[in-house]
Amino acid sequence: MAIRFEPRIGQLLECNFGDYRLGQGGTCSSRFDFRLRPEMVKHRLVVVINSKINSNACIVVPLSTTKDIHKSGRGWHVHLPADLIQDLPYFKQQERWAKADLVAQVSRERLFKPRALNRGYLDQVLDREIIERIQRAMVKVMNAGSLLKN
Repeated sequence: MAIRFEPRIGQLLECNFGDYRLGQGGTCSSRFDFRLRPEMVKHRLVVVINSKINSNACIVVPLSTTKDIHKSGRGWHVHLPADLIQDLPYFKQQERWAKADLVAQVSRERLFKPRALNRGYLDQVLDREIIERIQRAMVKVMNAGSLLKN
């Protein structure tokens, strides 16, 4: 069920980004009313960066278990250790990367509290230090890293 509250900055939520529409032969369709490669797809854990865009939207950074050495080296992906997020039924406890290059504004209709193993829901907010690392990565993605030197 979609969230009906204003999430906190740093809160971990699940986002349904949808999927690619495939055309004949398995190629990505050329119509543009849905996601296209390389846009983010499927259900993913996300970190809320700003929940005050309007009454029905948030800015989020998706989490991934896929390490991209090139983008990590540029400071665009922030490493999150395996023990940071508890084991969840659909998201196993493992190393993750906050992918600041895939920051997105999404409707709250796409956001859900992740199910916890104990039949409840995850209610976790990342520490301010981690959020600041993600925000710095977002600035680097925008090619504005010089702003961080002050």
